[in-house]
Amino acid sequence: MIRIRSNYAPGVKMGDVEGRGGCAGQGELYRLACLAAEIGVWDWELSSGTISLCPLARKVLGLPSEGPICLADIRALTHPDDAVEMRAALDRALDPEIRSRESYVYRIRRGDSGDIRWLRANGVATFGIVEGRTQAVHYSGSIEDITEREHMRRALVESEARLRVALDAARMAVWELDIESDTVAPSAELNRLYRFPEDARPSANDFRRRYAQGEAERLAQAGAEARRRGETQIQTAVRHVFPDGTERTFMLRAALAPADCTGRERAIGVVFDITDQARQEERVETLTHELRHRLKNMATLVAAIAAQTWPRDDRYEGFLGRVRALAAATDLMFGNETRSATVQELLESVLMPFRAAHEAIDIHGPQLPVPEPAISGLAMAFHELATNAVKHGALSVPDGRVAVNWHHRPDDGALCLRWTERGGPPVSSPDQEGFGTQLLRRGALPPPNEVKLLFEPGGLVACICIRSERPV
Repeated sequence: MIRIRSNYAPGVKMGDVEGRGGCAGQGELYRLACLAAEIGVWDWELSSGTISLCPLARKVLGLPSEGPICLADIRALTHPDDAVEMRAALDRALDPEIRSRESYVYRIRRGDSGDIRWLRANGVATFGIVEGRTQAVHYSGSIEDITEREHMRRALVESEARLRVALDAARMAVWELDIESDTVAPSAELNRLYRFPEDARPSANDFRRRYAQGEAERLAQAGAEARRRGETQIQTAVRHVFPDGTERTFMLRAALAPADCTGRERAIGVVFDITDQARQEERVETLTHELRHRLKNMATLVAAIAAQTWPRDDRYEGFLGRVRALAAATDLMFGNETRSATVQELLESVLMPFRAAHEAIDIHGPQLPVPEPAISGLAMAFHELATNAVKHGALSVPDGRVAVNWHHRPDDGALCLRWTERGGPPVSSPDQEGFGTQLLRRGALPPPNEVKLLFEPGGLVACICIRSERPV
């Protein structure tokens, strides 16, 4: 008969409580609770060596539903790698000087299939006087299969270990802030980065005192603006000044985390040192400003040399206009550090002198960036087209008009622009290419870019396609 204990008192078994009124009811409740939780129970009577297992415990171990079970049968199922630790745990539980009640996790090879399963066992020993000595007489407890939970736990541990390696390799520190209490979770990595002792418990204000002047206010404003936009994440570089006067720049990434079980709001994120990168960016920015300044000075110098060299005729005015177009393109290339110049910005800059004198130039198209290598070429091209229109085309007569539009070509992503003149004098294809035409087709925008000039009866049409996937 398989015996199931209703409690851990020695010698009292499930079968013994049947027919005892309330005790029987309690035993049935206990049995149902174990079944619902999928927990098996067992009892080992040390004097006889008899081990009693409930049906669920036998199922967990992969043992036959009937028949006697001894300690050797149980030990035969224990995984060899866990056998030594299991014996040590058992010795501690049965030692009257220790009487350990620890929960232990170990592996078995199921008796029926040989599958490896993870089990959690809990036991308590009952002690008595045997031959004048105190010793364990019963060892009873529970057993449950936790294989799936253990696999998930180990996968989480491995994932955390990989994350730790990645964070260490990137020299990142993870931080967590309880927003309500304004407290930072302890972190040795965070302390090292901020030059606190690893075992210290610095407050949130201790960290903020490392910020450079004005950074705390800027961060608070950035967070408030992000919340107004409905965003839950921010990323920004933060300047720090340490007590010894050292200045460092850290990249801070923060996100609002879901409230925990207590309903408290938290912010979590990472922080890492980008001082070298920030200094390099500052050097590049300084060099860029210097280059822009020198290019503008060079354009002014070239214009002055041209004025001293050539008479102020059409050739001089054409050359000066091209220099100004290049100067405008240079301003666009270096004027915005966060994004490329758009087609609209380029055309408005280059065509501004012509639009001031002629209100007949319509510019219309989507907000599309100009590939940076093509900015100078496009500026030169549209300056040539506008100059030609003023001299010979639609802008040379009162009723003439020019329309400029653009789009992305779907098949290859090229940026395509179209210059269309209407209402001007009749045009025809020239017998020989002038300098302006040569500049358009080969100088300003060489292959693989496309430049087509169509001399239609209604006026000149120029089609320009910029291929951004290859250098211009």
